[in-house]
Amino acid sequence: MSSRINLDALSQFEWLIMNHIWGVEKASAREVMEAMPEEGQRAYTTIQTYMERLVDKGYLTKEKLGMVNFYTTEIPRESAVDGATSNFIEKVFQGSGSNLAAYLLKSNKLNRDDLEKIKDILKGGE
Repeated sequence: MSSRINLDALSQFEWLIMNHIWGVEKASAREVMEAMPEEGQRAYTTIQTYMERLVDKGYLTKEKLGMVNFYTTEIPRESAVDGATSNFIEKVFQGSGSNLAAYLLKSNKLNRDDLEKIKDILKGGE
């Protein structure tokens, strides 16, 4: 597995599936279907198809127990977020993290808590 994963190919619905499975570690398509928020409601067969695509893409692995397929993540959530964020910065901000930070600061997209967290990080804390 490569150290930099290209996750920009994931759709919003695939992120919903991945976020659920990261939270529970292992799930069947039915369990994913039942746990989906309102905006993620889809037919069982649709969820099954998406999960098979995620297996094909290398994001999930599948294990058959009896008649049921159970899926687990192949990569940690932090790696997925890092890959998607890196791809976003590359595409939108020409690879410049400082351009992203400047945009966020100028656009008033950060609240006071966000700014305090950033200050703490810059001071060397977390």
